[in-house]
Amino acid sequence: MMNIADKRLEPFDSARSSTFMMMVSRLKAEHDRLKEQVHRLHERSLDLATATSRGNRLQLLEELRLETAGLLADLEQHAKWEDEELFPAVMHYFKRRMEPTMMPSMWVLEKDHELALQFFDSFMELSCSILADLQQDGSGNAADSYYDFFDVLKRAADHLTQACLILQGHFHMEEEFLFPLAEEILTDIDYLFS
Repeated sequence: MMNIADKRLEPFDSARSSTFMMMVSRLKAEHDRLKEQVHRLHERSLDLATATSRGNRLQLLEELRLETAGLLADLEQHAKWEDEELFPAVMHYFKRRMEPTMMPSMWVLEKDHELALQFFDSFMELSCSILADLQQDGSGNAADSYYDFFDVLKRAADHLTQACLILQGHFHMEEEFLFPLAEEILTDIDYLFS
C-alpha cells in the first residue's frame, strides 16, 4: 500500500524529472528490497534459535550464512552509493543552511550502520567457528565436548537477530531523516522549473 510520502516522492509526479528525483527513487527501491531481505533474515534467525533438531539447525545455519553474505554485499554496495552520490547531493543542497540536527543525525545513522555490521560479523564468526568445529570431528562429538552446541548456536542466532533489528531501525531512521529533506529539495526543483 502506497502512503502519501511514497506518492510525493514518485519521479513522475514532479514538474520536472531530475537526477535527484531518480536518486530518491533509487533510495526507496533499494530500501524496500533491503528491508525485505532483512525481514526474511530476521524471521529465519528466530527459526534457528528455536529449531529442535540438530540437523535442521546446521542446515539452517549454513543457509543463513549464505543469505547474510549476500545481504552484506548488497549493503556494502548500497552504502557506497549513498556515501558517494546521495549524501553529497543532499549535503550540497543544504550546506547554505546547515541545520544543527543534520550532522548529528548523519553521525547516528553511520554509527547504527556500523553497529549492525558488528553484529553481522559476530554472527559470521560464531557460525564459522561452529561449522569448523563440527567438520573437524565428522560426528560432531568433539564440538559438544568443547562447548554446549545449542547455547553457542543460539548466541549466533541472537547476534543475527540483533543485527537485523538494528538495521531495520537504521532504515526507518534514515527514511525519517532523508525523505523530508528529499521532499523539500524536490519541491524547490518543481518550483524552479514549473
